[in-house]
Amino acid sequence: MRTNHMRSSYLHALVFVLPALVIFLTFVYYPFLSSLYYSFTLWDGINKPVFIGFQNYRDLFHDTLVRHAALNTLYIVVFCAIINNPLSLFLALLLHKPLKMKSFLRTAFYIPVILSMVVVSVIWGNLLQYEGVVNAVIEKLGMGALLHDWLGELSTALIAVILINVWYATGYGAVIYLAGLASIPTEIYEAALIDRAEGWTKFRHITLPLIMPSVTICTFLGMVGSLKFFDLPYVLTNGGPGDATSTLALVIYDFAFKNGTFGYATAAGILFMVLILLLTTVQLRYTRRREVEY
Repeated sequence: MRTNHMRSSYLHALVFVLPALVIFLTFVYYPFLSSLYYSFTLWDGINKPVFIGFQNYRDLFHDTLVRHAALNTLYIVVFCAIINNPLSLFLALLLHKPLKMKSFLRTAFYIPVILSMVVVSVIWGNLLQYEGVVNAVIEKLGMGALLHDWLGELSTALIAVILINVWYATGYGAVIYLAGLASIPTEIYEAALIDRAEGWTKFRHITLPLIMPSVTICTFLGMVGSLKFFDLPYVLTNGGPGDATSTLALVIYDFAFKNGTFGYATAAGILFMVLILLLTTVQLRYTRRREVEY
């Protein structure tokens, strides 16, 4: 009797789970397994794919365009992590203090996040062109030697793209750190005050260890966002000048939809996924070990 009841319960559960399972298998697992197969083929997206073994992967490691794009992507990841994380934390620490215009300032710094990246790209593209506002301000300040075509010169294009991304993401990171700061019990700070722990000592031994979960989340999201960086360089520079601002996501898009080499693009996408998996696994292991509980 009990066995029949359990079997009936399993059947009822299966009926409820089955539609979601079919959708998941159709739109997640099947495309992923298909991509694995196509990465070993010569395929233009229309005609029948031809199996060529590991040739796509061998070509990728000798492709200078891919190597430059991978290097640019790693630059973006490292510099965004180095600049964006401390800047977001510093901003959160300022906005966590009792300020008169605290709500207004929090909203103002968060506004870039709600803007479309296409809109951001168009605005900054106009500001940074040679006849744009940035150069006009520099000229007014009497620093004519610093005038540049910021997005058109090899030496400044990638730096400009990185700084725009930092400007865009800092407010978002600050919100995550503000949530972490708000979760620290005031009793811990009161106990620290009795022990005369203030300033840098209080931040180093209390605040930073207790907001490490926020550091983990902020670093993870920033790293993943930087690795799949596409829309900003696509709209702003289209990877130029030359390949100065090309990223892996942009190169994979070009392989597939401009060159029509879908098999080659799929192989690049598989390697890109492995790179993201490796970097994020190392980052999560490093930052999670430093999290503390209270």
